[in-house]
Amino acid sequence: MSANSSHPAIPTGLRKVMQGSRVSLSLADFTQPDCPLVAVNDRFCDLSGYGQDEVLGRNCRFLQPTGGAGPVRDRMRAFLKDADQKDGKFLIPNIRRNGKRFLNLVYMSKLYRGGQVALVLGSQFSVQPDDRRKTDVYDAALLEDLQVMKDILGETAMVLLGSYESLASSHSIIAQARLEGIDGED
Repeated sequence: MSANSSHPAIPTGLRKVMQGSRVSLSLADFTQPDCPLVAVNDRFCDLSGYGQDEVLGRNCRFLQPTGGAGPVRDRMRAFLKDADQKDGKFLIPNIRRNGKRFLNLVYMSKLYRGGQVALVLGSQFSVQPDDRRKTDVYDAALLEDLQVMKDILGETAMVLLGSYESLASSHSIIAQARLEGIDGED
């Protein structure tokens, strides 16, 4: 995983969680104009085909097709502006670096510092119609990541099991704990 090493908003513990994940994860700085990516893990690069050096400092919208992603883009913007919504799920058309189109199931979670949104954690998954086997693999990878994160955080970890939303939401809970330094790491 790579993160802008000079970016003060990313605690070491959060970097470790992202690095060890088998799920595609990204982290955007909500406090900066256009919410640029400040960290992505290797799974994100595998999914998108882009290298970390090509991604950091850019908004995720560069993955959208020419002309944008349609109405889902407006829903994503509304989610980011709505202070009451902490988590959101979106199915968005994206294009890999090699030009191949795919549907990206994106879970976004707002991470808070000092009561204000500081970062947005994204979890991405390439969706193919009627491919339940792949979604089962995604579930298994999230479950494994959550167990590792639980072991790292000990009793402070809150782990939710079950649906995609619960599993992806668990990543955000763990990340929020790391951001707040609950386990003592900064």
